[in-house]
Amino acid sequence: MTEIIPGIYQIKTPLPSKDILFGYVNAYAVQGEKGYLLVDAGLNTEEAFNSLEEQLADIGIEAKDISQIVVTHIHPDHYGLAGRLKQISGAKIAMHHLEKKLIDSRYVHMNALLRQVANWLHINGVPDALLPELQAASVGIAKFVAPAKPDIILHGGETISNGLFSFEVLWTAGHSPGHISLYEPNRKMLISGDHILPTITPNIGLHPQSGDNPLDDYLDALNAVKQLDVKIVLPGHENPFTGLKSRIDELFKHHKQRKSEILNSIKTGHKTACQIATEIPWMLDMGGARWEDLTSRDKRLAVLETAAHLESLRVDGKISKFSRDGIMYYQSI
Repeated sequence: MTEIIPGIYQIKTPLPSKDILFGYVNAYAVQGEKGYLLVDAGLNTEEAFNSLEEQLADIGIEAKDISQIVVTHIHPDHYGLAGRLKQISGAKIAMHHLEKKLIDSRYVHMNALLRQVANWLHINGVPDALLPELQAASVGIAKFVAPAKPDIILHGGETISNGLFSFEVLWTAGHSPGHISLYEPNRKMLISGDHILPTITPNIGLHPQSGDNPLDDYLDALNAVKQLDVKIVLPGHENPFTGLKSRIDELFKHHKQRKSEILNSIKTGHKTACQIATEIPWMLDMGGARWEDLTSRDKRLAVLETAAHLESLRVDGKISKFSRDGIMYYQSI
């Protein structure tokens, strides 16, 4: 537990492996006049829950003292414990309305979504032999989520105040369609979730629940955040950092480079998103990896991220797409 500024504490809750996002996810405990606000919650594992309780004890409170939980997005590492904490504390959960719509299909009745994912991977050229492996790559993570519907629905533009801090809710779509960030203008502080991380490039994928053009949504949200007066960023992973504008410039540069790599790949002829994904480098911010070196989960993320860049390029008028025998191909114009 680290006190970032008086009244706001960074809590690191462990992930199942230290190879995943440095092995932990951040939650932020925010002191208020009537209990504590918690931004994100970690996975629903005994290790993460015990770690959270121990760190809350370091600031003299218990889980029952949490009065509100703001979920930046419903990926398991940020949302998993929210339901369990609500049962203990009676805390009200707040999230974006687009995230609420995804809870049932992702964590309660998953079969329809799994079929959609399999079909999407097939359309984007994943070979039949590899498809079942990629389809099921994230199924196991659902057991680390205690699903809970929100009590407070957000759209962006609201203010969340607890008497000591006043946060503006920013809709920062891209990494997830209803992702939100929180801006505290008096402290010039941004709680960014997974929208902006200090060294990791957030995954932006085109898939059945992503929206039509998630990469452009993400870049538009980055541009909006760049206009804010921010002195310190509290991210969902790694540690708080300064230099928001320069970090955003790095992210724009990354996506521009990724588009260039994709355009070079299809110079030789039309290809699927999966074919292109096998030809370009991955995880450059973590030392780099070839397609062959990726886990099943990362291969799926790579295909979906490639598809997101392809759709952005298509909207920009730089490439076209066509379907043949149920498979989507992209080509230069």
